[in-house]
Amino acid sequence: MPWKFENNRLTSPDGNHWPAISGPYGKGKLPSGKYLINEPVEIKSTAVKYNPYRDKTGFAWWCRIKPQFETDRSGFGIHPDGNVPGTLGCIGIRLENTRDVFEALINSEDKSLIVL
Repeated sequence: MPWKFENNRLTSPDGNHWPAISGPYGKGKLPSGKYLINEPVEIKSTAVKYNPYRDKTGFAWWCRIKPQFETDRSGFGIHPDGNVPGTLGCIGIRLENTRDVFEALINSEDKSLIVL
């Protein structure tokens, strides 16, 4: 069973789910379709430019997702919804502490994501 993003919620293959948002900035929300999930990476820098990827506990991370369909957009990912609410088209996890989502992405055997 793949990961799913729909109705402002990211759901793992084992049924865990977390509140999330995509858009409204840039070109809007993530396009519907199938994506491949790359390994998430912790961002250890405290530089201000990484604040969009940092949760309220200070934990910053990024997980690239690659569309498996034709699109003129790029740079998609999953990350904490830091600083201003919303994203440039990524999936922003809307929790104070996002470490469990990060760990679930690392430990998941299914690396596919369906965006509805």
